Amino acid sequence: MGVADELARLIAHRDAGELTDDEFQAAKADLLAHPERARVEPEVAVVEPVSLRRRRNRRRALVAATLIVAALVGWVVVSEAMITGARLEVRVTSLSAVNADVVKVQARVTNVGGRTSLGICQVTVSLPGSGGSSPVETPPEPLTTAPVPPGATASGTAEVVVVAGGARRVTSRDLSFSCQ
Repeated sequence: MGVADELARLIAHRDAGELTDDEFQAAKADLLAHPERARVEPEVAVVEPVSLRRRRNRRRALVAATLIVAALVGWVVVSEAMITGARLEVRVTSLSAVNADVVKVQARVTNVGGRTSLGICQVTVSLPGSGGSSPVETPPEPLTTAPVPPGATASGTAEVVVVAGGARRVTSRDLSFSCQ
C-alpha cells in the first residue's frame, strides 16, 4: 500500500464515522508529512473460522427446533384438554305431529363435558320401512344453531318433514341427533 491507498483508507474511516473531521485532518497531515509511515501491507479483516460459524449455526438450529417441538407439544396438550370429554346430551321435551308430513321436536341440549362450546345439533327421523322396504330417513333439520358453552343448557325446536308421511307414527326412538 502506498500513500494514496492509506489516504483512501482514512477517507473510508471518516465516511464511516470512525474518525472526526479533526482526527482525519490530523492523520492526513501526518501521512503527507511522513509518507514512509504509510502501511505497506493491506488491512486484513478478521474472519472467524468456518468451524466456529457452523457450530454456532448448529446450536441456533437446535434451539429453534426445540422451541418448535415444544410449541407443537403445548398446542396438542391444550387442544386435547379443551376437546377431551366434550359431549352433548339431548333430551326430548316434546314431540308432536303438526300434520301428516311434519313432526315438531322440542329438546334440551346440555354440554356435559370438555372445555369448549359445542352444540350445533341436527335432528333426523328414521322410520322403519313397511312391508320389508328400507327405512325412510328425513334430511337433517337444525335443532340448535349456536354453540352451547361447557356446563350450559340450551333449548331448541325443529320441525322435521317426514318424507313419506307418517309424522303421527314418529316416537322419540325414531329420532337421531348429530351434534358438533
